[in-house]
Amino acid sequence: MILEYANEGTLRQYLETNFTRLQWTDKLNIAKEITLGLLFLHSHDIIHRDLHSNNILIHEGKP
Repeated sequence: MILEYANEGTLRQYLETNFTRLQWTDKLNIAKEITLGLLFLHSHDIIHRDLHSNNILIHEGKP
């Protein structure tokens, strides 16, 4: 498996570093983007079987 480089690491690392400076709108946008990604996968009959914060990569503030 080859993945694109994510300059801010995993979601867990990103939140540990930035949680207090992020606004609630930023946090909700992250959740929305993750949801839209999952909806896209599901619409193509792909199921992510191991979804957690270390399996979501953040690049330039976006999952």
